[in-house]
Amino acid sequence: MAAEHLLVLAFGGPTPGCCKRFETCPGEATCFVSGIFGDNPARQARVNEVVAHYKELGGFSRFNEITEAQAAAVGDELARRGIKLKISVGYDHWMPHIADQVVQLARDGVREFITLVMTPHQSSVSWDSYLRRVSEGLDRLLDDKRPKWAGVCDPIWNKHGFVEALAERVREAAGKLGADLTNSTTGLLLTAHAVPMPIVRTSKYVEQIKETAQLVAERVKASNWLVGYQSAPSDSKIEWTTPYLDKAMDQLHEAGATKIVAAPIGFLCDNVEVLYDLGIEGKQHAQKLGVPFVAAEAVNTHPAFISMLADNVQKALG
Repeated sequence: MAAEHLLVLAFGGPTPGCCKRFETCPGEATCFVSGIFGDNPARQARVNEVVAHYKELGGFSRFNEITEAQAAAVGDELARRGIKLKISVGYDHWMPHIADQVVQLARDGVREFITLVMTPHQSSVSWDSYLRRVSEGLDRLLDDKRPKWAGVCDPIWNKHGFVEALAERVREAAGKLGADLTNSTTGLLLTAHAVPMPIVRTSKYVEQIKETAQLVAERVKASNWLVGYQSAPSDSKIEWTTPYLDKAMDQLHEAGATKIVAAPIGFLCDNVEVLYDLGIEGKQHAQKLGVPFVAAEAVNTHPAFISMLADNVQKALG
């Protein structure tokens, strides 16, 4: 029996429509962010801080819209290759939830499926968490109704198509500034989501980030580049991965950068974290330094990225 369904797994973002977490809806962004941090009064200030970021950018996220466009593009590319596969998307932190989508597969009569994890780097709060949700969905089903989980597509942090898509986004952004990446006067900031150090010690997250960054920097022949971490909470009592964006920009400037190009290598779409942390805070810090700044587009539906994902799915199908 061959898998007839691809379930795409992703973090998720708030879209219009009440999620029913609260009796009186406080707004989708609040539901989404509090769902991530938990209903802990001690974290309320941080919840409010992040919700404000969402509200500044309209109150919602294009995360799900872009993820579904990526999934559709992969389906189109597979169909072009003669591979017909039904595709659905499930989210860890928004509707439709991953576990619910697994149950829906059973209702739809799916006998066998594979999963594609939409995160470039592996950690317990992303890759591992999404796969755990699949298992939770399967556990909700009776044995005779449970579809076979036939495999997981390979991780992508060092795949050619992903790296090439990132490199092209960097080149496009540099072109907007008239910046020469081979010259140290152009600083290249390659960004990823900060994570707590205990997570670093139990995963290959940071190693994979560094490898992606190295590959992209080599591809664009950057001479002054650095990895920076974004979205760390300001109220945390434990250490997170560093340098944070502002300090990384300072280091690039001190190394001779008179222009800075930032590129989100740890994100697959232009979600609110990317648009706020780079598009707003990054630009503001660059103004303090007195240097022109541009943030590259995420890979989104870049053709090289989509082709690579299709290769991965085809490989998983066997």
